[in-house]
Amino acid sequence: MIGFCMGGSFALMAAGSGIFDAASANYGQLPEDMDQALAGACPIVASYGGRDRPLKGAAARLDSALDRLGVVHDVKEYPQAGHSFLTDEQFGPRLLHPLYRVAGFGPVPEASVDAWLRIEAFFDTHLKHTTKA
Repeated sequence: MIGFCMGGSFALMAAGSGIFDAASANYGQLPEDMDQALAGACPIVASYGGRDRPLKGAAARLDSALDRLGVVHDVKEYPQAGHSFLTDEQFGPRLLHPLYRVAGFGPVPEASVDAWLRIEAFFDTHLKHTTKA
């Protein structure tokens, strides 16, 4: 499972359900009670932007909780990135693009490439592979 923003929050909440083999949470809010929500979670790869003000410190808190819980994980914060850094191009009305840049929203190609490579490698490692007979 993979989620971005609110979907990243849902990915974290569902990771402990026992249904999924791996989860990718990208700039998602952390569960209030991480120990309860993430106990027994599937492997998690997560990416956060260091310039994402509402999620300041989220990567470090998530990494610490997953370490404490013994959940396999790869959590990384990209210092130069803000929210929605995995997008390919600036979103929303053109008039608002300068505001988004000042607020730190939008694409950061270097961080995006690295995050996607981490996600793909993590899923390749942790998802069950089936072969056709």
